[in-house]
Amino acid sequence: MAIKKYSAKNSISRAPVILRNRLTPICLLRREEMAGSHIAHAAYKGPSVVKEIMIGIALGIVAGGLWKMHHWNNQRRTKEFYDLLDKNEISVVVNDE
Repeated sequence: MAIKKYSAKNSISRAPVILRNRLTPICLLRREEMAGSHIAHAAYKGPSVVKEIMIGIALGIVAGGLWKMHHWNNQRRTKEFYDLLDKNEISVVVNDE
């Protein structure tokens, strides 16, 4: 396939591109051979139901894990408090002096 030459006023820029393993200035390429015409643009297809469900499950597991860690911490504190109360190391009654 022969490459048709375009004048500088028809070309977008004079930056070189690699075409068929050789460096070619853009001004020498036809519009059909320019890189912009070959790039496929992603079309918005709407939300993916499966992807949304998987993200929801993952976020739910993470939030549930954090909630359980919070409650385990509260449970540990409460147990330590009552253990100290049973050993008479602490008291909830204020001493009158």
